[in-house]
Amino acid sequence: MYFVVIMAFALVLSNDLPTPGLDLFSGRDPADRSVTLAVLAIALGQVLLVAGAALLLRREVVNRLSGPSADHDEAVRRFSRAQTWLVGMISVALVVTMVCTPWARLIRDTWDLDRFPLVGDLFLLLPFFASLTLVWTIWYSAELRLKYASLAPASGEQPVDRERKGTPDESLGSYLFDKYRHQILVIAAPMIFIVFAKHYTEQYRMSLFKSTGLPWLSDAILGVASILVLVAAPIMLRYLWSTEPLAAGPLRDRFEQICERIGLRYREILLWRTHGLTVNAAVMGFIPQIRYVLVSDALVESMKDEEIEAVFGHEAGHVKHLHLPFFGAFAALSMYVSGGIVVLLQVTNVVKDSGVLQMAGLVALMITWLFGFGWLSRRFERQADLFGVRCVTPDVTSCRAWCPVHGDAKTSGICISATQLFGKTLLKIAALNGIPRSAPSWRHGSIESRCRLLERLAASPSECARFDRSLLRIKIGLGVCTVAGTIGAAAFYYDGVARALGWK
Repeated sequence: MYFVVIMAFALVLSNDLPTPGLDLFSGRDPADRSVTLAVLAIALGQVLLVAGAALLLRREVVNRLSGPSADHDEAVRRFSRAQTWLVGMISVALVVTMVCTPWARLIRDTWDLDRFPLVGDLFLLLPFFASLTLVWTIWYSAELRLKYASLAPASGEQPVDRERKGTPDESLGSYLFDKYRHQILVIAAPMIFIVFAKHYTEQYRMSLFKSTGLPWLSDAILGVASILVLVAAPIMLRYLWSTEPLAAGPLRDRFEQICERIGLRYREILLWRTHGLTVNAAVMGFIPQIRYVLVSDALVESMKDEEIEAVFGHEAGHVKHLHLPFFGAFAALSMYVSGGIVVLLQVTNVVKDSGVLQMAGLVALMITWLFGFGWLSRRFERQADLFGVRCVTPDVTSCRAWCPVHGDAKTSGICISATQLFGKTLLKIAALNGIPRSAPSWRHGSIESRCRLLERLAASPSECARFDRSLLRIKIGLGVCTVAGTIGAAAFYYDGVARALGWK
């Protein structure tokens, strides 16, 4: 879902929509009544089509949950597949409406909604938001039923003896509010500030160009504003999500001890209230002064201390291995790749139309993120898994004789018992969140594949060392390419900057 929201706002930030050559109404004025009605019919039709598909797919899941042949695991698998299909449909509908119809021109020019900051931009995404809201409303009761069944203690398992902090709120309004907070606003909130900044950089683009001679200065200002927004995003999310400082007690003491042991600096440890429906933890923030450690209410209530420590160790691994800065480097590199393709098409005269050039750059950017970011993120997830195993290793008091860490012949591998604890924790989180263990994930990979990798690394210290080296090579390669791209971009723009500053 995060990728789709990023794609939606990337389209909003595009100035030349619809794309020439792909516009189904090319040459016709969006103000024409027949064109306006046709575009509105397409926008409304996509919402109704997605809603109809959601109803049909929901029926399959509900049938698996009811009757004498009820199968919860199969219902979970069907639910996961249904969500994938629906997100795909919403994505295709979004692209068709924005790229292949004059929907953007109708909103921005014909109705002149762009004169109000953010109003026109957000109105562009109205069919997208309407589709999501209808899908979530249709799935509301079925998803809650799956979640509650997943969160119930398994047969023979003793529930964790803790006071319940996140009493589930079963109202539809609360459910939709949580969906928007956790799946949309986590991306949309920072992007809205970026869109707002773009509104003013576009407004003063010509005056900035006339005063400096730099045609790209407004884009550079927008880039700096975007970086500042992303750095400050953890503060926004702390208040957008329902959080409060984790109360003093054994669990907080344990977190503080872990952070001290691994050298993780943070501003606050927060309890993340999800009405008891999300089993997760997170560490967010580039710099310690605005870095927050989050643990959800359902995680605290449904898992044991050592399991929570394993989850926390994984999240801490992202910080200790500098994954956020490397994601920032990837973002910069993706911009260089996209910009390089646009410049290449421009200087070779393969494409002359500015709208097509901009769309080519946007497509290149989205492809880079779809495949490149997903690939990088999955490898970083596995490195964080390995850190999580190592994080809980000091608490292992007894292990097998052939354990690489605690056995007779000690090596630089990972502890067998810690690996098993972490693997069981991953599987338990998947079950509690209603995620099939074999379900693929763009950012994380399947739980099953992550567990298999940990088992291989625990069984072979040499393979564990190779894995560490492979991640080091990826980071070095990413760093070198980003530095090279920065130098190339600086060289490309140097003459214009030098003339503007009077150096030439």
